[in-house]
Amino acid sequence: MRRTEREASTPDFMEQVLKDAPALYLALNNGDAAPYVFAVNHILLGGSLYFHCATEGRKLDLIRANPRVGFFAAADIHVEGTTTRYRSVSGTGTAEIICDPGQKTAVLKALAAWYEAPCHFPISAEKLAITCIVRIRIESLSGKHSRRGEGPRPVPHYEN
Repeated sequence: MRRTEREASTPDFMEQVLKDAPALYLALNNGDAAPYVFAVNHILLGGSLYFHCATEGRKLDLIRANPRVGFFAAADIHVEGTTTRYRSVSGTGTAEIICDPGQKTAVLKALAAWYEAPCHFPISAEKLAITCIVRIRIESLSGKHSRRGEGPRPVPHYEN
């Protein structure tokens, strides 16, 4: 990392950013084409990231072809003058599709509680069957931040 003073490597920092970030941006290998990147609602549970999606589609096709993923999450993004303040985490991991109905239900309950979604439980077997849960087993993380109080760098004044 070029700006080492912005590096944040403690487990508490990483966990808090992953919890506070409103979305997780996931990058999947797309063969010879450019990576496929999309945002998901997510939750951190037991050291893994989880998200839900439909049971078919491009995401799952790419995960089945190559489960290695990259991801990014950021929280507290705002501009102060000419400086952007933020907390962020980038990482890699391996995605796996969860098939166990009990695990799927537990993750959906946690997601609904976290996002304060008006979901009704128990979920019918039919609805559970058309809902996919993906777990990302985290393999690497790196964190970065721009702290408040650093202030923008002075802009040089040039006279003609």
